[in-house]
Amino acid sequence: MRIRLLATLGLLAACQSVPQDAALTPQPLAPSMIAAAERSRAPGMVAAIIRDGRVVQAFSWGGMACDGSGAADVNAAYEIGSISKHITAVALLQLWERNLVDLDATVGTYLDDIPEAWKSVTLRQLLTHTSGVPDYEEAGGYGVYETSPTPAQVYAIVGDRPLDFEPGASWSYSNTGYFLLSQVVQRVSGERFGEYLRAHLFEPLGMHHTFMGGYAPEGVTLAQGCRPGDTPDAARVAVRPITEASTFGAGGISSTLADWALWDEALYGGHVLSPRAMDALFTTQHLADGSDTGYAFGMFRDEYRGVSRLEHSGQTQGFSANYEHFPDRDVSMVVFANSYGTRFGGVVRALEAQVLPDRSYDLLPVPVDPDPQRTLTVRRALRQIALAEQPLDLLAPDVRAAALDPQMTSALAPLRPHAEHADQVVFLRSDPPDGEYTRDIYKSVIDGETSYLLFTWHDGLLAGLRIEDE
Repeated sequence: MRIRLLATLGLLAACQSVPQDAALTPQPLAPSMIAAAERSRAPGMVAAIIRDGRVVQAFSWGGMACDGSGAADVNAAYEIGSISKHITAVALLQLWERNLVDLDATVGTYLDDIPEAWKSVTLRQLLTHTSGVPDYEEAGGYGVYETSPTPAQVYAIVGDRPLDFEPGASWSYSNTGYFLLSQVVQRVSGERFGEYLRAHLFEPLGMHHTFMGGYAPEGVTLAQGCRPGDTPDAARVAVRPITEASTFGAGGISSTLADWALWDEALYGGHVLSPRAMDALFTTQHLADGSDTGYAFGMFRDEYRGVSRLEHSGQTQGFSANYEHFPDRDVSMVVFANSYGTRFGGVVRALEAQVLPDRSYDLLPVPVDPDPQRTLTVRRALRQIALAEQPLDLLAPDVRAAALDPQMTSALAPLRPHAEHADQVVFLRSDPPDGEYTRDIYKSVIDGETSYLLFTWHDGLLAGLRIEDE
């Protein structure tokens, strides 16, 4: 359910700030933004900027149904996928604060009906994806979320596999881990997981439109979940709401923009957990070799253009979502879309530009290039990925495969004009190294239109490239 965004396409238009106890009402989109928003591949999308527990700006584009009909409702509920994980972590930390669970105890201490190989991993390792327990979503696909399996049936999807690695030795995203943590919450609390969240988190915080699973309670409207058709020209296909039994706290929560603002304020305002538990929630996990995974309890922790960020994205069989919080600025942003596979990178970039206007690349002066040889390498790599210019020796294996794949032609098309004018691509800045990765920002001006190209490198090879239009 974790999704990464490569393309940066689409934009939303803001609405006026309204009192949190009133319905949010979006303004119409500017005509110039409609074409870009349509590139998201979603029927509809809603988003918000959040400060102090209030939606200060709300956004809307498209429709509520798979065919695009019915205006996207900023007051409707959307499945949030793996953004659910940090709520699951909070639920477990509540029990930890009551001395009902030990984060460094093995999961076998609490669950005896799981595969034997999993019993020795700790709750902390499950929380931080360092357990080695295989991911049942990767093995079984998104179709499982439209079913109502028993826990034993979920375990069976990957139960005959060995651990992916020695617990604590590596990092690998695993929905199975958070499925298991949900079962621990149920076993220890004596309450069904969804009921525990409702009684101990959602209702006390006034989040009356947030619930486990995609079947909305009375009085709550749920957007229709969709997936793209089997061919580019095929109509979108409606999918069933996600079931609690298929995912639990790995990705089964649905919420609204207004409710999410309440959660955001309660969590970061210290109204849900003690300072000690908050510290545990946001401390990233280190591996046995001392390297930092960048992942805490249900949240990635990194920097966006030099500003500290907590973030997670999510995806179910019919929805996509993205959530970012900037603790030093006390501001958050969230995007919900009613389609699997939504490409809303441009929407995310647009929101980031609004919440952090001083981080805009447009404000950065073009410096004297400190390393002209690097720039020549960057230009060559750009031509290799966008134009398949041989020998492709600067591309990482997966990037090289994409450059040669006919099915990637349309996805790479936005890069072609920049590659064809590569001599106009100029150095702007380099970001601090992120583990084994380094990133360079280059500026490209074509026919008066400015774009920014983010090159990601690993072991001297191009591992990723995206356009970051402001």
